[in-house]
This record gives sequence, structure tokens and C-alpha cells, in this order.
Amino acid sequence: MPEKTTLDRAGGPLVLLRQSQELARPEGPPAGHSAHLLGFARGISLLLSPAAISVPFVLLVALYRSSSAWPALGFALLTLAFVCAGPLLYVLLAWRLGIVSDLDLTRRQERWHPFLAGLLSYALGLFLLLWLHAPRSLELALSLTLLVGLLLLLITCWWKISIHAAALAGAATLLTALYGLIFLPSFLLLALVCWSRVALGRHTPAQVIAGALLSMGLALALLLLVGL
Repeated sequence: MPEKTTLDRAGGPLVLLRQSQELARPEGPPAGHSAHLLGFARGISLLLSPAAISVPFVLLVALYRSSSAWPALGFALLTLAFVCAGPLLYVLLAWRLGIVSDLDLTRRQERWHPFLAGLLSYALGLFLLLWLHAPRSLELALSLTLLVGLLLLLITCWWKISIHAAALAGAATLLTALYGLIFLPSFLLLALVCWSRVALGRHTPAQVIAGALLSMGLALALLLLVGL
């Protein structure tokens, strides 16, 4: 009988693959971080969450080259209803019903249906903006949100890519393209939120970097393809 190899004794390639995936998955805050530092990281993660940054982002995009503030604000509120309020209410309801474990959607397996609900909300919002002839910049922003959300949903099926990093990276890229270099410091906030997600053990460095690069790349591609 042939001697068993190291791979056989470990249980085979599938077992080794699962073990490597477990090792790559963050399980909580890394050791050595003080309570004050973790508290600071939680505050940053909350203040720069996708729902929080969507409000100033949508308002600034809606007001870009707007000849009248009131119609722009009306379109901004309509957009926020589909980009922020709708998905957030779904997550709150799912949490109250016990469908998801926490509001931060920590478990990757519980993310697909909030993602899907969000995509449906984005698509409906984009349809209304196009039908109402909303500002072009706002249609572009919601198109970007829909595309990024779709790719994040597909990736989330096998890897926990960072939504925080993707949301802030897309917003920073689009605002810099619209308003110029004055918004370059927003990329410092992106670095800060990436650090906070890793410090809290929510993501690995690769997951936050991938989320940021994915969103920035899509934003630049959409700007080159469609223009302003």
C-alpha cells in the first residue's frame, strides 16, 4: 500500500483550501490594539459608512452646475430615498426579524439578499431619474452605484470585499472629477476608513484595497465612456 502523502494526511486539497480560506478571513480586532484605538476605529467606520457619506455625496452631485438649487435638492432627496433610505430600511427590518446577525452585515453569507434589495432600489431610482430628466451628473452617480453594487454582489458570493472602501472610493473619485482638486483630500478619508475596517477585524487589507480599486476603476471608466 503506497505511503500517504502530507496532502492526504491533511484531508485532501479541499480541506486545505477551506483551511486557507479560514486563515484569510478576519475573525475580530487584531491583538495589541487598545480600547481607545478601537473606539476611534468604530467611530470612523460609522461616520464614513456608505449610508452616512451618501447624503453629502448626492447633494454635491445634484448641485453640480445647477442653475437652480430647489429642483436639484428635490432630485437629491428622491435619489437618497432609493440609494440610502430604501436599502437601510431593508437591513433594519432583516435585523429585527433575525434574518441578519447585525447591522454591519459581518457574515458574508448574510449579505446577498441586502445587496439584491439595494440593487433593485438603485435600479428603480435610476429609472425615475431618467424618466424625470434629472441632472446628468446625478444619473451618472446612480449608474455608478448600480454597477459597483452589482459587482460587489457577485464578488461577495465567494469573498468578503469591503463595501465601506468601495463606496467612499467611488464618491471621492466622482467628486474630484466634478469639482477638481479641492476634493483630493477626500482620498485621505478613504485611507482612514480602510484602516478602520482592518483595525476592527472586519476585513483584511486585500479586501479593503480591492473594494477601493474596483470602485475607482469603474468610476474612471464610466467618466471616460459617458462623460459629463
